[in-house]
Parts: sequence; structure tokens; C-alpha cells
Amino acid sequence: MSTTVAIERIGFIGLGVMGSGQASNVTRRSGLPVSVFDMSADAVDRLVEVGAERAASVAEVAARSDVIFLSLPGGPQVEAVVLGEDGVLAHARAGAVIVDLSTIPVEVAERVGAAAIERGAHFIDAPVARTRQAAIDGTLSITAGGDPAAFARVEPLLQTMASDVILCGPNGAGALIKLVNNLVVFETVVALSEALTLIRRTGLVDPELAWTALGQGSAASFTLENHGRKALLPDVHGEGIFPAEYMRKDIGYALDLAEHLGVTLPSATLAHDLLGRTIDAGYGKAYHTAVVKVIEGEV
Repeated sequence: MSTTVAIERIGFIGLGVMGSGQASNVTRRSGLPVSVFDMSADAVDRLVEVGAERAASVAEVAARSDVIFLSLPGGPQVEAVVLGEDGVLAHARAGAVIVDLSTIPVEVAERVGAAAIERGAHFIDAPVARTRQAAIDGTLSITAGGDPAAFARVEPLLQTMASDVILCGPNGAGALIKLVNNLVVFETVVALSEALTLIRRTGLVDPELAWTALGQGSAASFTLENHGRKALLPDVHGEGIFPAEYMRKDIGYALDLAEHLGVTLPSATLAHDLLGRTIDAGYGKAYHTAVVKVIEGEV
């Protein structure tokens, strides 16, 4: 059985596109010492500049911390870092809380959560939504799954990174909501890409004006304003944001879950295929809005 201990030190593993901003915010806002680790020395250097402490390994972070945050590419990496022979659980303190900010399969969240309990710790799946800029600004949305008491301990820390934090249920619940969030977002990106293609091909309405009109009607949405105005309209799909490869991974997690449940998701299946074609066309590292290139027939 896990014990409750005071939070005196924080650890953060994974300082990539999203993790760097999150780690910076928890370092600057929590008032607690934060040990960080990443395979990139440059990423660690940038966090040290804002007050974090450099750790030499995952094991060192785990051994020194009462709360360990993870921001990793996906399920395989989370399992390796947490459950590995020299991973977090092998070195974690009794009563430690492991908070995974990554997007992972529901079954991985459930499995890692059970393993943490067996080792006297807690696991919270707490994937983040919104943009890289939101990670920098501390205005992410976090959907969490895990033990309510463990969540209550780390909620103030999550609030250093996010403006919206909600406990959705037990382990796996946070992961589930993030997966369906990404389903809705990307399927909306596909719909907007189709709309924009029609608008451009007809030449009847200026695309900027069309977007304003859509925003005044029932098509208004965060995706219309963010993905649409910032990427689709200017046709700019930069790297280092949320690439097509990552979105395809997340849609794949949702499809795997659907198969396990005996459910068919036609739109998600199409979205997964379109992302595959986007990646094959050389846009795997580009923002997932590059799917418009496939829809427009440019590739």
C-alpha cells in the first residue's frame, strides 16, 4: 500500500516540444526544486537556465523526487521509462506520484497504474491538449486519470502548466479523453481542409472572408480559429509543432481501442489513412494540417 508524503522535490523527464514548456513553468512557478533529465543536453541546459537542476539519468530523477513528471513520445517510451529494469519504479520513493503528460494508449495507462500501486507508488495519466504555445504560456488543458487522493496532491503542480485541469476517472480515463479529443480535432482539420479546397477552387469567396463567415456560424470552433487561421489559410505547416507522425500515432491508439471494444470508427479510419498518405508524401515531420496537401491533390 502506498503512503502519503509531503512534496518537497519534483522530477521531470522529457524536455521536447511540449515538455520543455511544461518543465519550465513548474520550475518557475512551483517554488520547489526540480530535477530534469532528457537525452538532449541542450534541452537540459535550457531548463537549468531557468532554475532547474540537472540529473544524470532517469534513475537519479526517480530517486530524488516525490513527484515525477513524464513528457514522452508515446506508450512504448512511457512503459520503458517507468517499468524498465533501471526505470522510475525501480528507484522511486515510497508514496511517489508519477504523472504522465504524454499521450498513451488506455491499456498502457491501466497497466502502468497497476504496476505503480504494486510498488507503493501512484500513477496519474494526465495528457495535455492545446498547442506548443499553450505549453509555454501555461494554458494547457489536462485530462487526468487516477486515484483522487493522489490527483489532489499533484493538482496544484498541474495548475502551474495548465489553465484547465480535470480528473476524469481512474487510470486510463485521462488517456481516453485525450485520444477522443485528438480524434475530434483532426477530423475537424480534415473537414476544414475539404472546405478550404472547395473555396479556393471556386474562386467565389476570398478565403479569409470565408473563414470569418464560418466563424460567425455553427462551424465556429477552436480548430477553425487556431489550426485554420494559423496553418491552413496561410498554407504554412511548420515542423516542431504537432507533426503528422504523432497525430497518426494517436489516431492509431484510438483505432486499436475501438478494435478491442468491437467498435468501427469509419471517420477515424479515413483520418488514419490520410495521415499515412501525408507522411508518405514527405510531410511526416510537418504540422498535421499538411493533410490539406493530400486533399488538394498536390501530392
